[in-house]
Formats: sequence, structure tokens, C-alpha cells
Amino acid sequence: MSHYLAEMMDRAEREENAEKKEKYQQQTVDLILKIWEHRSSLNGYAYPLARFKGIIDSLSILSPEANVWERNRLGKYESLAADSFSMVVNLYRALNFIEFLRLKSSRNKQVPASVLTNEEQEIYNFLVSWAEEEMNFRSNNELDIEKNDVQGLSEFMSDYIDDLCVKLNLLKDELSE
Repeated sequence: MSHYLAEMMDRAEREENAEKKEKYQQQTVDLILKIWEHRSSLNGYAYPLARFKGIIDSLSILSPEANVWERNRLGKYESLAADSFSMVVNLYRALNFIEFLRLKSSRNKQVPASVLTNEEQEIYNFLVSWAEEEMNFRSNNELDIEKNDVQGLSEFMSDYIDDLCVKLNLLKDELSE
């Protein structure tokens, strides 16, 4: 497709007949617009939000309501299951947050707002808002770090994973009893 587009652009550039030149230019514009409509399916960074796809997909499943064990804390097993689930969700959210910070701060991959559609800009704005809320939550509840301190977050998350392993081992012991 890119070769075809390059040929069309070259043809429009070289054409001397004004009428044909305008026709080729219009065909080139139409092809560019068709490609742009389908950029979400293109490889690499042709789609401005491609690098955030994993985060967008995973955020949709990370709601507190998804923890079925939370409603059924009848015994030690259920309580451990509820705590483990919550910790895994929290870990997943934090990892998405770290990934978002890395992707957002990568200057060579930043996309100008002018190339985003209104819907894409809304999605990106949501991600930025989510990241701000996540940062505020983590700052208020767990750690005191700067907004772009990925190393500090990574160290904190390593400790958190250790805590999660302890909780999962308790759950494992409970299951084997």
C-alpha cells in the first residue's frame, strides 16, 4: 500500500497537465484518508494510541466489582482469596501505571494532538486522568514519589510483589489443609 501511495504521489508531482495533476492529487488524498481510517489496524506506531492498547484493554477488567470473593468473606480461605485478588488487581494497575509513565515520557514516540480524532483524544485524556488519579492514590496511600519516578515505583512494586507472594503462599497453605 505504501508503494502504491508513493507511486501516486510521484505521479501527481510529475504530471504537467493541470487537470490530470489535480485528479492524481485528489486520488492521493483519498488514499491517504482511507489508510488513516484504518490506522488502528496498522503495525507499529501508525496508530497514535497503539502503545496504550494493553493498558486500555486491561483497565476495563480491573474494577473492584470483579472481586467475587469480597462479597463472600465467610472464612479464612475466602478472606485470603479476596485479599489476594485485590492485591493482584492492585499490582496489575500499578504495572499499567508504570508502563503508562514510560510510554508517555518517551519523547520520540509522542504524538501531536492534531493527529488524533476527537474520540482518540478523549481516550488519551482519560488515560492521563486515570494516571493522575492513580498517582494521587499511590501518593496518599502507599508511597511518596515524584510523578515520573519510575525507578521508585519499580522498587516499591518489587516489595509489593513480595507481600503478594506471602499472601498467595498463605492461600496455598489454606487450600492444602
